[in-house]
Amino acid sequence: MDRQQIQLQLSEVQDKVLLSEGVRGLLKFLAVIDRFPNSGIRRISRETGFPVPICVAIRNEFVKKGWCKKGNGTAVTPEGKDVFLFFSSQNTSFRCRNCEEYGVFFPLKNYEKELELIKKYTQLRGQPDTKIDQSFATSRTSLYRALYMIHNYDLFSGDYALVGDSDLTSIAISQFIPKSSRITVFDIDSKLENIINTANKELSNKIEFVKHDLRQPILESYHGKFTCIHTDPPYTKQGCRLFISRSVDLINKETGGAIYLSFGNKPPVEMKQIHEDLLKMGCVMTNILPNFNKYIGAQKLGGVSTLYRLQVVSSAIPIIDGRYEGMLYTGEVNPIIRTYKCQNCNRTTTVGIKEEFPTIEELKNKGCPKCKMSSFTKIGEKKREEF
Repeated sequence: MDRQQIQLQLSEVQDKVLLSEGVRGLLKFLAVIDRFPNSGIRRISRETGFPVPICVAIRNEFVKKGWCKKGNGTAVTPEGKDVFLFFSSQNTSFRCRNCEEYGVFFPLKNYEKELELIKKYTQLRGQPDTKIDQSFATSRTSLYRALYMIHNYDLFSGDYALVGDSDLTSIAISQFIPKSSRITVFDIDSKLENIINTANKELSNKIEFVKHDLRQPILESYHGKFTCIHTDPPYTKQGCRLFISRSVDLINKETGGAIYLSFGNKPPVEMKQIHEDLLKMGCVMTNILPNFNKYIGAQKLGGVSTLYRLQVVSSAIPIIDGRYEGMLYTGEVNPIIRTYKCQNCNRTTTVGIKEEFPTIEELKNKGCPKCKMSSFTKIGEKKREEF
């Protein structure tokens, strides 16, 4: 069967069972019975999250199609396996063998080739732009994000977006899906565009890079086209609200989808506000993995952040739907002025927003204004009250 025939038959089943998750949910059902062969219907219900009667109805329709069989439990047939493998090249659970349903275990030795390939491109990024809260996750983190999406049945849709992609998670995802699948990156950083274009040529990928300032709304032609999205916003509640709003714009409005949010810990009151924003937008947390994301440096985050999986309902509405004019980055929301002393000539220089040197990285790159050396010691900091 070709893609059009498969889509047609899936649509026929959907018309009969009326699954709220749509065709994507039907593919997940096939993946579950392949991943857990000969399981009882209650086990399938737990794994899919669908009610038992719906699972029975789907199974019966798939039996008619020849995609699964009943007997000692339910199992996928070779024809059924071909259906979901048409949309994804892998179906693997990474559930931890020790803690079972409380965590995941990634057998890294099985993915050394993919990890080395990701490293090849992440090494081209240079230094992060801390003015826009950019901090680079490790290559292993990018790989693990893709594997965790596989674990959650979220790499079967064929339509993926990355709202910001300084970690090149798009390249990690591309290693586990067919070349015909759609990956679109929305980011303002031209360096990332060059790296992704290079990867596209060398790997025969088709990752689309859309250079875009997310303060501006994303073009409507992209709205409602994606069912799995990753975003790693600026480390502020304003940043989280904006990036999730843009992600919600992109989510398929018929079936909903999943947003993977990488975000650092905040004080409880601020996290409460963030959670309330997410709920207002129709984003429900289904998975929380503390310290999942590991970053190079990122001392503000303690070198780690949490990965949240958000299930987005089909009626989701963004809080921000027009141009965003407010504060966004940490340097704007919580402006800090730091004083550094040159280790060579002892000249002191202030660093921060509205200063000659907005970041210590820029001061090091240009050198001390007096002697041009690039080694400094921080001797103090204070909040810019008048900002």
